[in-house]
Amino acid sequence: MNHQAIYNTHPNVLYIDDDVSYDSNNQVVAIDQAAYEAELVRLEEEQAAREALRQSMITKLSSTLTPEETALLE
Repeated sequence: MNHQAIYNTHPNVLYIDDDVSYDSNNQVVAIDQAAYEAELVRLEEEQAAREALRQSMITKLSSTLTPEETALLE
């Protein structure tokens, strides 16, 4: 379970304990599974784009760095 996806889609969730979401009154919050799954996909795509950008920057920088310096970036 990706807690960030729940927090992003359910602003009333204050904390998650054992995969159960609670609000500020310690009441269980029902999770909208479709919204959660859509946000999970969005977060995964965002992470993949961030990693692709990172790799692109490393590739561009590696032409100006020594092999040792390039290894530090990876």
